[in-house]
Amino acid sequence: YVGIELALETEKCDTTNISKAKVSKKELNFEIFFTSKECKFFNAGRMVYYNHDGKEGLLFTTDAIQKEQKNLAQDDNSILGKILFIDFESKNYVIFSKGHRVPQGLTTGKNFILSTEHGPRGGDEINLIQFGQNYGWPISSYGEPYFSENKSTKKYHYLKNHSKHGFIEPIYSFVPSIGISQIIKVPDNFSVFWKDNFFVTSLAGGKIYRILFDKNFSKVAFREKIFIGKRMRDIIYSEEYNVFLLALDGYGTSSADRTPRIGILSN
Repeated sequence: YVGIELALETEKCDTTNISKAKVSKKELNFEIFFTSKECKFFNAGRMVYYNHDGKEGLLFTTDAIQKEQKNLAQDDNSILGKILFIDFESKNYVIFSKGHRVPQGLTTGKNFILSTEHGPRGGDEINLIQFGQNYGWPISSYGEPYFSENKSTKKYHYLKNHSKHGFIEPIYSFVPSIGISQIIKVPDNFSVFWKDNFFVTSLAGGKIYRILFDKNFSKVAFREKIFIGKRMRDIIYSEEYNVFLLALDGYGTSSADRTPRIGILSN
């Protein structure tokens, strides 16, 4: 199946839908798989397959970035600012975790769920996602409001600690922000020198960050910057060719720079 996230505008409200279709080279016949009941527009995020309590489904991320919606990240009656688990069979969802701002990257493994999340002005995060936990937004953040929000610069607006206030600390927080996008594990056969490493792509500065976590995903052992020179929206791995494919954002002053492209990262 192929999943597509979109906003459906009705006479009453905007809803966010997930549509599905069987993969075909001829045509894709989409049908609605999931529709949000909440009548608020938000930017849908990332979807990955996951098995939760023996049930197959999707982990699906939503944001809570708009001024009037920030506090909904802490509201269990809202799906905004959450990572949801949506059951394939029943199509029902549970709130897997909450307190997220813009969780734009998501990847899973045998013993981990990792999310990358846009902070405000500073404070992009890498989080180890745990079921039922709260990640602090909009109460705790290592970033601060944008200057356009006209907040006081004489004191911190957000709490600068998560765990002291009952929230989960990020594994790592980027200050200043890097415009964080996707996170992906580097397969062991890509490089004998990069076993157990991860790539984190970014929109600011045109860099990939090669990262190694400790065995418990409690801290970053090191990070290396790899210069690409383009804003990167996404990254996937091709097992057949043993390369990474990069979705390069169209951004710049020339027509060539404004054209989105696919990049190849090989060993």
